[in-house]
Amino acid sequence: MKTVYFVQHGMAFTKDIDETRPLLAEGVQEVSKVAEQLKINNIQINKIAHSGKLRALQTAAIFSERLNVDDVVELKGLKANDLPDELIEQIGDNATLYVGHLPNIQKVVAKLVAGDEDNMIIKFQNAAVVCVELDEAKTYIKWFLTPELCQLLN
Repeated sequence: MKTVYFVQHGMAFTKDIDETRPLLAEGVQEVSKVAEQLKINNIQINKIAHSGKLRALQTAAIFSERLNVDDVVELKGLKANDLPDELIEQIGDNATLYVGHLPNIQKVVAKLVAGDEDNMIIKFQNAAVVCVELDEAKTYIKWFLTPELCQLLN
């Protein structure tokens, strides 16, 4: 059995304000909250992969810092319009957190769990983490942690 995690980057500036789309202060705060909740609950992350876009890189950096993960890499297949199979074929290491963009990251999870990238089985939101367990017989969503839920838990 392999456990992997998928995250939509934190809330970012719109293109009309800043074309590089860095995280907003609220985005940094929400990502930090979620990362801290993972730490409190001893969720083990061994590797973080991100799309290379600034907002995903910043999101990955926050998770890396909070969870003491040194293995942070840029990975193809995590950008908004990439084909889900491009990332699915690269899923290898257990306890890897993938930081990407919509609609791709949502399609990846839908294809893994339901076998159909258009079956929107979960509604992603900025900074939220979905935990997916994969084995040869089945794949399923184990849990979904949103910034709002983190607030309720504290």
